[in-house]
Amino acid sequence: MINISIKAQAITPSVSAWQLNDAGEKGRSECDGCETIHAVVGQIDADAQRVRYNDTDVYINATGVPSYPIGPWPDGNPTVATDRNWLFRIPKTPMEEIGTKTEVPLGAIGVWVNGVALFNAEDGHVDFDVWHQNAVTVGGGLLPNTDNGFDAALEHPAPIAGPMPEPPVNGFDSGIYHHHQQSPSLRAQLGDDGGSHSPILGFAFDGFLVYGPHGFTNPDGTGGVTRMESSYRLRSGERTPQPAPSGNFDGRYIEDFEYVPDLGDLDEHNGRTTVTPKNLDGTYAYFATIDGDGDSAYPYAIGPQYYGVVARDNMNQTVSVPGNTVDYVPGPENGVSSSKWLLFH
Repeated sequence: MINISIKAQAITPSVSAWQLNDAGEKGRSECDGCETIHAVVGQIDADAQRVRYNDTDVYINATGVPSYPIGPWPDGNPTVATDRNWLFRIPKTPMEEIGTKTEVPLGAIGVWVNGVALFNAEDGHVDFDVWHQNAVTVGGGLLPNTDNGFDAALEHPAPIAGPMPEPPVNGFDSGIYHHHQQSPSLRAQLGDDGGSHSPILGFAFDGFLVYGPHGFTNPDGTGGVTRMESSYRLRSGERTPQPAPSGNFDGRYIEDFEYVPDLGDLDEHNGRTTVTPKNLDGTYAYFATIDGDGDSAYPYAIGPQYYGVVARDNMNQTVSVPGNTVDYVPGPENGVSSSKWLLFH
């Protein structure tokens, strides 16, 4: 017989925050003309399918397709969201990296609570071997001569990299559906309207939480709730030194931004040590930042470097589940109520 009190102690936010699909919910696309997209994603189980844990780590199986509507992608993206059969590992007791911090790479750098991958701010295009193009401002069509490639959830699918492409699906290339920024659709599902401290949106691969854009004004939990402001800003003037893309710093490139200590509420990793509703003793946490108009604000979720020690097996999808894990099942014995979606704030 399981000792419930001992088991409950092992239930941390990294175990219980996931949107577990216990009703066979499928992906969906509901826009006019999206029938071909829906024909693909409507066959895929949405959100997270399974959560297992032991004393040190949490293991999440997910398709990478959310339960809110997705598509279309106005820039004519030829790819579509497909089942990625993700297996992620999130450390239960994340630790600060005391030595050299790990750069956030291309590809997945974390995962939202619905199992959709979080990417960094880059789109993979580099000019002059130095200037890294910003996926949010360029891919989002926010700058002149750029096309909006994001759907209403502020997400899009990327083609599968590598020498062995996957076969087409319903006329589309297979793709990895992902975020570079906060998603209004996910936030709406979780009730993140700014009226209270934001819920947990996801986890970085170092195990630290990623909250929505609103937190306690003061790190000790006092002062009410406010929008967490990034400490990055656009540089002023024209891009230098040469060679450089022509024009002024406008956010087209990651290097257009500079970090200014204490300019905002957050550090260079886009986080801070703070009290949160589920960490009354305080924890380090990232925040998915927005500006005063509600638009995503650089560096969007996680800064150019992780704060903590990274579970690197996530990056090359070599995660394996040890034999001493147990399945997480929401229920009163774990101190939470059972429902169709477990929304852990």
